[in-house]
Amino acid sequence: TYNERYGYWINLQYEDCIGYGDVAPLEGFNIESLEDSYYALQGFNHALSGEDYDQEDIFSLIEVHTQNTSSARFGLETAFYDLFSKLANTSVAKFLNKKNKSKILINGIAGVHSADDGFQIIKVKVGYNNIFDEIDNMENLIQLYGKNVQFRLDLNQSLDLPRAIRYCKEMERFNIDYIEQPILSSNLEDLSELRYHTSIPIAVDESLTDYESVEKIIDMQAADIFVIKPMVSGGFNECKKIIQLIRSEKFKPIITTSLESYIGHFACLHLCSANNITDACGLATGDLLIENHPQIKIKNGIASIALKPGLGLD
Repeated sequence: TYNERYGYWINLQYEDCIGYGDVAPLEGFNIESLEDSYYALQGFNHALSGEDYDQEDIFSLIEVHTQNTSSARFGLETAFYDLFSKLANTSVAKFLNKKNKSKILINGIAGVHSADDGFQIIKVKVGYNNIFDEIDNMENLIQLYGKNVQFRLDLNQSLDLPRAIRYCKEMERFNIDYIEQPILSSNLEDLSELRYHTSIPIAVDESLTDYESVEKIIDMQAADIFVIKPMVSGGFNECKKIIQLIRSEKFKPIITTSLESYIGHFACLHLCSANNITDACGLATGDLLIENHPQIKIKNGIASIALKPGLGLD
């Protein structure tokens, strides 16, 4: 349970343009602490101060100073891409890819979004009850959202292999998009075995931490869907490599937030757009925070990329 979120906002100024970044490592997902991120930012700031660098050099410098602090890398890359795209008078997504996707599918969240919000895919946190209560919960959700809505069931590593097999078999009667991280993140062997016992696609989230982890998951054939958190996986450039690897093996990538502020949310949206992600992404988490404005505008489960320069933030 998270009651508060802590992080840093980056403010880069060049002439009349400002680039914004969000650095907020999420406990339980990021390996680094907020203090680690701070020292990485300080080191980068010191290296940058008083020197002249071109764009390529800047991103090389970011990589050097954020080797073990993916959240700092994500925040710095966000801020520089926001700045550079504003200088070019275009959106971050268009700056990164002139053939970017203009509309992104978004999943809703059970308990946060209602049926009237128009989401066609709803994510549900499950695995807290016995199997009979889980079945009752699914039947109640169908009553609430309608039989045409698909559900993503996030088990957060709560089951062992025998229980996961039974759970998946019981869920096959429902309209399930995928089941996320049913087994311990380090247990790729059992995740791989589970895929042979169910027709429901298996997604990994906590198992995916960087490029090397994706290589291991693919080698073990442990997942169908790869959930990428840019704050955890290392920012724009690293996520692009990860997405290319996942697609080269005919698997599906999606992108979700890490409960960061709206700056990080908008960065994730542009990352989805630039990489032409077609499956629904987990970007509707703004309502979980008491103070989080502006929010991504989502209508009937679709978010559009603003035509404003940069991230689209004032």
